Amino acid sequence: MAVAVLTPKEFDYNGAEAYSDTADYVAATAVDGYEFLNDGKTIVNIKNDSGAVALTATIDVPNTCDYGGTTVHDVAIVIPFGDDWIIGPLPTHIFNAPDTGKVTIRLSAFADITACAFKMT
Repeated sequence: MAVAVLTPKEFDYNGAEAYSDTADYVAATAVDGYEFLNDGKTIVNIKNDSGAVALTATIDVPNTCDYGGTTVHDVAIVIPFGDDWIIGPLPTHIFNAPDTGKVTIRLSAFADITACAFKMT
């Protein structure tokens, strides 16, 4: 699976910040999804500008989930066309791959999809 790597931008706990630098958003064209280092305080903004296609963003859960039982299950989030969603923060003991410390989000569509990760400091 080819994924685009997101480098989290710092976000300050001390107050809200406006962020509109679209240059930091990574296009999903020709990739299967995104991955990023997760410290448990990282959030991802996924924008679906596809025009008419709903997007399913599936967050891999490589570890035993501590809610709703003891099975491993991925989390699927449907993002309607024209919307952008904030996902996270994601607890490390559930969502991080044990060997890399990264979260992987797979996508059902790629055209006109962008994302940026933000790390709360």
